[in-house]
Amino acid sequence: MDRIDAQPLSAASAERLDTLFRLYGTRLLAYARTQTRDADAAQDVAAETWIRAGRGIHNLRNDDDGAFAWLRVIAQHAASSYYSGYERPEDWTDAVASRALPAAASAEDVALTEPPAPADVDPELVAALDALPEQDRKVVRLRSEGLTWEAVGQSYGRTCGTAYRRYHRVINSLRATSALAG
Repeated sequence: MDRIDAQPLSAASAERLDTLFRLYGTRLLAYARTQTRDADAAQDVAAETWIRAGRGIHNLRNDDDGAFAWLRVIAQHAASSYYSGYERPEDWTDAVASRALPAAASAEDVALTEPPAPADVDPELVAALDALPEQDRKVVRLRSEGLTWEAVGQSYGRTCGTAYRRYHRVINSLRATSALAG
């Protein structure tokens, strides 16, 4: 319903809305602020709440002392409506440009760095890993590369929980065979 098409309030309804506004105007604005975490948005939500309250004032059965709960519910719905129509900016260049980014290493510096020396690898561990089924080896390799459980699971079409359980089952079996003992 468009605000222009709204029916005018009766004198009794207007007086009641005025009383509620005097009692709860500041408190409602503070509540809207907790819902939006933004002063401008809180004012918009509070204004929308009072408009909606004016439309539904005839439905209010509570006395003036208990009316804030009714207004609070209206404010929650107004805040939800406010953010459901919220448009996020499509151009983030200002946000990105305002941040100082660390300088990237030049291609020459990257090419001149020496690869890290391989760690001493236990031949028994290598043999135990080679004996594993392909999916088990893949889970252990991906997790050792630092991938998240979700990424590991997605790599072979399973959930992150399945990847987690498979990894720990493999590690525990390797420990049992003493490849990872000690």
